[in-house]
Amino acid sequence: MKTLFFSSYENRLRSFWRILIVTAILLTSIAVLGLWGFSGYGFTIVLAFVMIAILWFGSRKLDRRPISEYGIKFKKSWFIDFFAGNVLAALAMGGIVLIHIGMGWVEIRFEQFTRPSDGFYLGLGLTLIFMAAVSFWEETYFRGYLIRNLQEGLHFKKSGKSLAVIAAVIVSSLLFGLTHLGNPNASWISTLNISIAGMVFAYPYIITKSLAIPLGMHLSWNYFQGAVFGLPVSGNQFEHMLMVAETTGPETFTGGNFGPEAGAAGLLGLMILLTLNEIYLTVFYNN
Repeated sequence: MKTLFFSSYENRLRSFWRILIVTAILLTSIAVLGLWGFSGYGFTIVLAFVMIAILWFGSRKLDRRPISEYGIKFKKSWFIDFFAGNVLAALAMGGIVLIHIGMGWVEIRFEQFTRPSDGFYLGLGLTLIFMAAVSFWEETYFRGYLIRNLQEGLHFKKSGKSLAVIAAVIVSSLLFGLTHLGNPNASWISTLNISIAGMVFAYPYIITKSLAIPLGMHLSWNYFQGAVFGLPVSGNQFEHMLMVAETTGPETFTGGNFGPEAGAAGLLGLMILLTLNEIYLTVFYNN
């Protein structure tokens, strides 16, 4: 009976139970923060700090490995990759907007930027911090923690390590997509596209063993989409935007009120991002 829960070979709980405990702590933390009255930007920023504590607990007490094995390695090359991830996502999102413009499916106005209200630039800064917090807790949990542990739990001698990694990426990405199902204007298409986004974010993590590129991509994908170009981000519209974009094209492409992820535009943008990733990894990692 003990072997069902504990691996004597690894001298720790089996991966399923480790994942279950960390997930339960994360969900409990989310519920407690909500009961304490945290909401909006404050909720997400505090959750990012809570995630640091959860990750420390998971690494030291359950997994018994250094946090660096989840892909957090603060050194010069890590920050270079983080910056690169931001640039790649900004280019991909810019490509989506250019396609919208070329098809005549978006109207862009600049009134917020040309006539900024009080607190406009502060709002843009707070939105950046908020998006950084979102990308941090989601990437450290879904990519860093889940994939690392799932690939160990799904690694069987007959199937091999590569299949375990693929399965871990698929499972974690599906869970990532499902967590956005409750967002405003969500649909099965948005859930599928966000699951695919999880796989795109996971790709550089698998290659580099680092969360630097995924964190950068996640941050700038959301920030440029919402705060720069003024498109909805997973069903939410930001208050402060450099541009105000009103999509007029078919929702099957633009994603409508959910944002590009609910349409073909999101999938196209992810393919652009994946291509840019491949170029970067080929040049700098000889992938």
